[in-house]
Amino acid sequence: MNWQKIKEIWDRLVAYFNTFYAWVFGLATRAADSGESKRILFLTYSWIIVLLFLTGFILAGKNPLKLLIPFTLYDLPNMDPRKEIVIYGSNGEGEVFAVKRKVLLSGEDFRHDVLTLVGETGESSYFDPTVPNASAQFRNLKKLPNLQDSVISIWKRGDLLILDLRKSTIENLLSDMKFRIDYTYASQMTEEQKSAEIERKKLVLLSSAFLAVEKTLFEHYSDLNRIEYRLGGEQADLPGLTYLLSSVHSR
Repeated sequence: MNWQKIKEIWDRLVAYFNTFYAWVFGLATRAADSGESKRILFLTYSWIIVLLFLTGFILAGKNPLKLLIPFTLYDLPNMDPRKEIVIYGSNGEGEVFAVKRKVLLSGEDFRHDVLTLVGETGESSYFDPTVPNASAQFRNLKKLPNLQDSVISIWKRGDLLILDLRKSTIENLLSDMKFRIDYTYASQMTEEQKSAEIERKKLVLLSSAFLAVEKTLFEHYSDLNRIEYRLGGEQADLPGLTYLLSSVHSR
């Protein structure tokens, strides 16, 4: 009985194969310019394209139905929220130069924006191809001490801006500075002269940082005409610093 069923199933398979073979043979021998041949050829190529399309999505791990919903398959590029402004840098010898840079400013929180500008003057100079800097791109700008961490309070009274700084933080910035003296000059100097020269370079660099902050704030805020500094709430100067913190710095 089992052999009889197997024989019947086998005969059915042979019949299906013969039918399929006859259909394929009929397609192969059909005239190429007939309407039926063109329809079958069109459907064949269409299914091949659909299968390749679905295979690409499977390999990429994406859902092909996302094509029906705009911007779900590929995200829109993020807009750069930074503004192109002028930040002043320095060569470390008391000269400052305007440099264009993209900076993230809210425009709503005055204190936060001032802190951001102060911090930007202490950032290392870098090349940004999206920002033209023809006037400063060939200058040897130094990394200035970042005075942002030393700011305690910020006050604005009309056209006057007052920055209260923490003296201990500034002194730590001075002590952390590292300088090397050229061997040609160092060989002709005593240890005291070397120490004095290194100290001079540190103070000049710190003065350049204050000058860069001053120029940057005046550049960005047109309503400011004066800037004053405080050290722990008091008017005072740092010993040896050529940039006088106790003076009023006008535009």
